[in-house]
Amino acid sequence: MALANKAWTNRPTPWLVAGLFVHAFFLFALFNDFLRPFFNDASHTRRGFDFGVFYLAGQALAEGRDIYSVQGAFGFRYLPPFAQIIGRFFALFQPITSYILHLCLTELFLAINLWLTWRWVDEYRRGIAIFMWLAYSPYFLELYMGQVSFWAASLLFWLIVGLERGQGRWTGLFWAGAILVKPNALLLVPGLLRLRAFRVLALGLLISLLSSIPYFMLHPDSFTAFIQSNTQGAHIKGALTHAGNLGLQGGLVSLIAKLCNRPLAELSTLNDLPVAGWIIIYISQLILLLIGLFATLRYRPHQPVQIIALWICTFFLVYKDIWEHHYVFLLPILIALYAQSFSPKLLWVFAFIALPTPFILIDIESGSYGAIDPEREWAIGTSLLYRGSKLLPLAYLWFTLCRANHAKPSFSRS
Repeated sequence: MALANKAWTNRPTPWLVAGLFVHAFFLFALFNDFLRPFFNDASHTRRGFDFGVFYLAGQALAEGRDIYSVQGAFGFRYLPPFAQIIGRFFALFQPITSYILHLCLTELFLAINLWLTWRWVDEYRRGIAIFMWLAYSPYFLELYMGQVSFWAASLLFWLIVGLERGQGRWTGLFWAGAILVKPNALLLVPGLLRLRAFRVLALGLLISLLSSIPYFMLHPDSFTAFIQSNTQGAHIKGALTHAGNLGLQGGLVSLIAKLCNRPLAELSTLNDLPVAGWIIIYISQLILLLIGLFATLRYRPHQPVQIIALWICTFFLVYKDIWEHHYVFLLPILIALYAQSFSPKLLWVFAFIALPTPFILIDIESGSYGAIDPEREWAIGTSLLYRGSKLLPLAYLWFTLCRANHAKPSFSRS
């Protein structure tokens, strides 16, 4: 009987069916309120909130206006080619039609990932890997918000598979695409240097630069706006950190502000914190980056999965704005690491990150749209518990990758 049960769990079909069932529920929940209360962004912002920025950027281009002057969400924070191609395409249709097209494109990326995973992963673990793609709650939030992080994450998955297979000739196109969709993919530069993926680096950077420079030359002030929006933020009062920010830096800002009795509603930049507070934050970012660099040097140049995974995890620890939908970036590396090791530890990490946070238990005015930030009402312990549900498994993954080297695999079957 035990052998029969093990054979059943090793078959991909049951996992595929279970994953499709969960995924179908995600799609069904997009157009009702079943899952909205589980996520800050879904509880207090309308469906397609982030998508609106892409649509408005496309409209701005059609009307000859600067895409970085768009007023919506936190503004347009992407490179010009994204607006010129994707935004302009979406602006050809009515907003609801474009949003549905966005959902279809995202599902297409998912379908390609499933096909690639089916071909790449060992048969006995193929089903679990497929299930991981289909049953991941940040993906629902990605669809709800109309975001494109999953597009970039998918391109990075294709990059990982290409490098792992030694097919590096054109994989630079995947990295270039990821940068044009989400500029935070540039954080992989140290990892790609260690992998000696110089063709990937050259192709990715060349395409990104050559496709972006003409717009910045025509609109000189727009380059400064692009840099500021991605490094300093929009300087919106009360938006320095909030319940939607599930990154380490957002957590540190919240902790320092609460300890110093600085109301979150009054914070717009780090300068609004005590000097010691913003010094601690900057030092933490520097230390984490240095640890990441040192750990990267311990790897051999032919370990793309571990090295890229390390830098994607580092992004969550050092960047200022980590939204819950950003956690889709972890999905490709969790699957790639599992494809190599089949470690049950990775499945536990996946499970904790795949499940929603305890937000539904601590929200205020649940389901009400507007500038509502529940964290302003939370005690320190509540904030730590909320972010810890994602950050603790992420920190464990990052720490394990930092400790590993060529002689000691990151994860093992034991």
